[in-house]
Amino acid sequence: METAVIPTRRRKSISGFLFTLWKKRISYAMLMPFLAVFTVFGLYPIAWSARLSLTEYRGIKDKPPQYVGIDNFKNILSLSFKELPPELDEATGEQIFRCDGEKVIESVAREMEATGVSCEARMVRPRDVLPEGHSEYDRFSFRGTTYIIGATDPRFWKALYNTTLYTMGSVFFSTFGGLALALFLQKQTRVNMTLRVVFFLPAVTSGIAITAVWRWIFTSQNFGLVNTVFRFFGWEQVTFLANVDWTMRILIWLALWGGMGFPMILFLAGLKNVPQELYEAAAIDGASVPQRFRHITIPLLRPTFLYVVVMGIIGAFQVFDVVYIVFSTTETIGGVLDSALTVVTYLYDTGFNMFELGYAASVAWILFAVIFVMTMISLRLGRVNELY
Repeated sequence: METAVIPTRRRKSISGFLFTLWKKRISYAMLMPFLAVFTVFGLYPIAWSARLSLTEYRGIKDKPPQYVGIDNFKNILSLSFKELPPELDEATGEQIFRCDGEKVIESVAREMEATGVSCEARMVRPRDVLPEGHSEYDRFSFRGTTYIIGATDPRFWKALYNTTLYTMGSVFFSTFGGLALALFLQKQTRVNMTLRVVFFLPAVTSGIAITAVWRWIFTSQNFGLVNTVFRFFGWEQVTFLANVDWTMRILIWLALWGGMGFPMILFLAGLKNVPQELYEAAAIDGASVPQRFRHITIPLLRPTFLYVVVMGIIGAFQVFDVVYIVFSTTETIGGVLDSALTVVTYLYDTGFNMFELGYAASVAWILFAVIFVMTMISLRLGRVNELY
């Protein structure tokens, strides 16, 4: 019977590794409590979530997770684009219109429009055009042709659209709002120091308390602050939380009010590191204040901009508490017509209201992929800018 022989180089590497472990045994022993906690509460849930995303599981004890592969991801991400043709009359071949609730052919519709009646062209039903399992997500017109976008999970795409829109607005306004505050409060005076504390307070205040106050401000009930002011001046009251036109505005306003303080502190630290000699030399050369800001301040603040934007993107894509507290009701979690639905709130609704835990885990991993890609793009753009 032959015995396996370990090559000399491999034996030396193993013995060297074991010697290093023994030599630094105290350091590794001190790290063990953290590694144990991180493994149990960090690595294990991540691994379990990855496994769960490939299954169909509803949290029922008698029904263990059933492996479905990547079907969850296909159902979430599946999209279809189809042309939506007009509905035609079988007898005449003319397009059908709806005029005052009545279905008429095109020639009759033109006569009725001449008398001032409003008519609207009828299109084929989306379910007759879209593939099986797809529902209408949105439609648009291009060069006189109507197209329809279908999805197996329209709510996910609605949540992703809302989250992207919220991220763009909140990160943009919070970043440049924080920069503006840092520029105005740059001088070391008592008033500026006090204002810095005031603007930074929302960043260290409980998010639940803040959102509860904002819900009270915009509620349409008798105790709502804004509508109370409107009623005092005799103005018409507005149902802010039940109006889709106000949903995203309220979310971005809240992000701006509570999100400017932290970037302000970072930009203040960055401005202190800008050498004053550069401003003095530029002023001697005849550069104006806007030119100094553009060619000195902005380039030297690029690392701060990059950090603020990346952290803002990560935080905005994970927004949950604002939507859950301000816009959730007993019937829905994403506001009226899902106008405030975000990816994390959709994940929560799918996993803990509908108990589709495997599907919710797939949504979580897609969100991770989106955040990862957005972060890599931001870092890449920051590095490209550093080359010039």
